[in-house]
Amino acid sequence: MKVQVYAAADDNGWQWHISLAMAVDFAYWFERLGRSVRIVLLEPPVSVGQALALIDVLSFPSCKKRFPHVFPEIHPSVYTPSSSSEDPDWLKTDFLITHSYSTGKRSPSETNSDLFNPPNVSHPTPSSSASFNDYLQAATLTESTADLNPSPPSNGRKNTLPEKLMRTSPPIPSEIVQSLTSRSIDYDSWLICGPSAFPDNSITYDRIIEALNGRSLLSEEVIRLLEDSGMSELLENGVWKTYIQLAYLNGDITLTNGLQSSQIRKFPAFWRRQTTYSCKRCGSGKLHFTPCYHCGMDCAYCEECLTMGRVRSCTLLIEGVKGNYKGNEDVYRWPGDVKESPGENRCPKNSIRESAFDPTLEVYLTPWGLSPAQTAASKEALAFLSGTSPGSKGAAGKVTLPRSGGDPDAGEKGGKTAPSFLIWAVTGAGKTEMIFPLLQYELAHGRKIAIATPRRDVVLELQPRLMRAFEGCSIVTLYGGGSQTWESGDITIATTHQLMRFAHAFDAVIIDEIDAFPYLNSAALEFAARKALAPGGRYVLLSATPPRALQREAASGRLPHVTVPVRFHRHPLPVPKRVPVPPLRRILRSGALPQTLRARLEGSLERGAQLFVFVPEIKLVDPLVRLLQGLWPDKAIAGTSSKDHERSVKVTDFRGKVTDILVTTTILERGVTVPKTDVFILDADSSLFNEAALVQMAGRAGRSKDDPRGLVYFAGLENTVSQTGAIRQIKKMNRTARKRGYLLN
Repeated sequence: MKVQVYAAADDNGWQWHISLAMAVDFAYWFERLGRSVRIVLLEPPVSVGQALALIDVLSFPSCKKRFPHVFPEIHPSVYTPSSSSEDPDWLKTDFLITHSYSTGKRSPSETNSDLFNPPNVSHPTPSSSASFNDYLQAATLTESTADLNPSPPSNGRKNTLPEKLMRTSPPIPSEIVQSLTSRSIDYDSWLICGPSAFPDNSITYDRIIEALNGRSLLSEEVIRLLEDSGMSELLENGVWKTYIQLAYLNGDITLTNGLQSSQIRKFPAFWRRQTTYSCKRCGSGKLHFTPCYHCGMDCAYCEECLTMGRVRSCTLLIEGVKGNYKGNEDVYRWPGDVKESPGENRCPKNSIRESAFDPTLEVYLTPWGLSPAQTAASKEALAFLSGTSPGSKGAAGKVTLPRSGGDPDAGEKGGKTAPSFLIWAVTGAGKTEMIFPLLQYELAHGRKIAIATPRRDVVLELQPRLMRAFEGCSIVTLYGGGSQTWESGDITIATTHQLMRFAHAFDAVIIDEIDAFPYLNSAALEFAARKALAPGGRYVLLSATPPRALQREAASGRLPHVTVPVRFHRHPLPVPKRVPVPPLRRILRSGALPQTLRARLEGSLERGAQLFVFVPEIKLVDPLVRLLQGLWPDKAIAGTSSKDHERSVKVTDFRGKVTDILVTTTILERGVTVPKTDVFILDADSSLFNEAALVQMAGRAGRSKDDPRGLVYFAGLENTVSQTGAIRQIKKMNRTARKRGYLLN
């Protein structure tokens, strides 16, 4: 998208802006400051990325000297707004917002810059019927920006302004640089031509601001949002751009481009600057260059978040401002990103458990009928939220994030970790029920909450449960292909990818299954989760198998946490048993199951259990299904994987007891609950099965109070570290539950 670049100059200084609709900017400045302001317009329009790069160059100290004095003297008839008598400080109001680059203050000893009073400008006197656009077309400038060069440096090396513009990131093509001209427009010229149409529908304006609140959207996404919000009439003749520009000038939104560019020096060629780019939406540096119509040259776009829309350097990114938040304020970093000294920012182990619990928080616990272990966990999480609420003693101060670019090293140079709390609960512990008191607490204080999860299935499962629990609250579900993509609510349930469309929107972000694919080890999704949190916000992290980094932070006391070692039915977790068998490939080639494995499968079927059979690779699913069908032709046996388009149907049949045996991969290691099931993990010694995956698959058994002692088997040739670790973790949770008195006698 192309935008206009201009400077708004008054007797106190001048600052640069970008504009989608210059008529709005003329009316905005001249109606407020009258003859005390002048607009200097650069032409032709350039792409958004080039416009911001141009402003950066014009903000260099060397350029400031060329643009010192806007007016030689204050005009004798300085415009005084009608509201000044009511508000004497009106003229002191700071109208300048993000990307309004202050490039210098006027000094009485300095003279007019050629930029603001070019020598060969012709200003015709327009007729009263002439439009302002006609006036601009008639006003010609014969001096190009080549004459706006700063003074040569002391070493005599030529360093002209056009050269600087062509070295920007993104660079501006030389033909555009050479053709850049400036036009100076004052209040009288604007008044003679007649003010242009101005977006004056306050109801429509408020609706747009509300719809954009906390959002981070591309221009095409804003168009779809307006259509979905019943404001499609604004799309005619580009009227929506006038409202967006007015919101930008008022500070209700920020306008920027899609990619962050920076110049760095790398060893060994440290004398040479290299331009690096990163996506402002996902933080990724995985980019690809293609020819671009708007830039007139090769332009980078982000490959990491391409499925969410193409983000280029010339792409307009519109971010709604939540509350009084300004786009350049510090935002939160992610747990585990801070390299702290041994005694810095550390909280004692069990600090929340040992602290005095506010009795007033009991009201949020009683309605939900939680088990003793669930109540204890929710109680500590409530104490965390209460102690880190905005304005409390435990609230975090300003914390930093890499400059909209996701530079992993930038975050370590300063800043504090966002307030975070980990609920480490075993599979089947009822994590959803544990967060009900937390949601009630946040809603009671008028805060917005996001529940993010890596998987779409969990989003669809949570929606009806939360709607039943919180009747009267607006609950929005966001996932790929969903129907509520552009809606907002009190509670937002979203896949972690959907968080890319938010910026500083939520007062609390609850992330479920932080160890699950695709969130695990995804810098882009972690960046999106950080960006979605509002200043003063907090994280609540849920997991049965948290990553090692979070486990270390919890063990060291830097991460407040609570463990829930028992399921809601208060029976111990089934401990897996090892079954030595040959590799699955050899079994399939032989066409017969080992007797040890077959006997256990028959035993589970005889007791009336349904069977989960996990294999490490997709290509092993169908051959194993055929082998099992030959052994038990009277049983309903099915297989599924991530490539199966009928997976949801087969999972539904398995839940409905239509299927007796379901052969699958780790795609179903989470989220599927069957009342009476046993679990068989074949090739459990495979390198594709890590400790977390084995714990999750084992967690499919024993989830029902009617069959709490389901059976789990690790079938493989060798006993691996992952198998040993999974069994150790399950046994440790059982010991902890017994020690705390959570288990039934």
